[in-house]
Amino acid sequence: MSKHGWERGEIKLPSTEAVAFRHDLVLAYNQIQTRLFERAVSIHTTLKAAGKGKRNFNYFEAFEKIMGVGGWDASADGWDELSAVLFPYEAEVSRDKRKPSAPKKKDFKPAKLSAKGLPVGNEAGVTFKGSTVLWEVEENNHSVDRAHDHAMGKAFFKRLSQVKWTNRSGGEIVGNDEYNRENQSSGCGGNYVTNRYGNAVKQFKQSFAAVASWRKF
Repeated sequence: MSKHGWERGEIKLPSTEAVAFRHDLVLAYNQIQTRLFERAVSIHTTLKAAGKGKRNFNYFEAFEKIMGVGGWDASADGWDELSAVLFPYEAEVSRDKRKPSAPKKKDFKPAKLSAKGLPVGNEAGVTFKGSTVLWEVEENNHSVDRAHDHAMGKAFFKRLSQVKWTNRSGGEIVGNDEYNRENQSSGCGGNYVTNRYGNAVKQFKQSFAAVASWRKF
């Protein structure tokens, strides 16, 4: 089922954790890059062997089967990176008729510890600005789901869950989707919070408690 949506937010990290947070995510990204390169080499070898001596063999279809998806379902972990390296052709129709390209290590470059940002597939990314980290997912069909399911997306939210928040740190991630925008009920249609961290959680609980107290009168 279609679900076009987007997500973005700015989260202020405690100054004592900001550098370690970025370093941990860079290390996670580099580990993912290494794993993807090894997987790309393995898949390329498998595809070449499968199509050897077979006329009009559909390598891209075979790739889809290896990834466990069909059509242009990009839900499989590493789909964006692997398909772009193994089948780097602009026209989709040409992918069905071309042999896969041999992956190179430079196709999966590691990031530096001083990186200003890290991609999360092709539709999302993490950006570092001082002690603030930004999460952004482009609007597309199921782009939010893909970003959260991506190995880098999982690493991002896992690391956020480990932060020791202070009174002046935290923030919210907001988003929207086509179903919410079309909902004509009272209070619907606008952007909504998908995640809260640190002081934002505290403020939300306080405001919720205040409303609950007011309703008793």
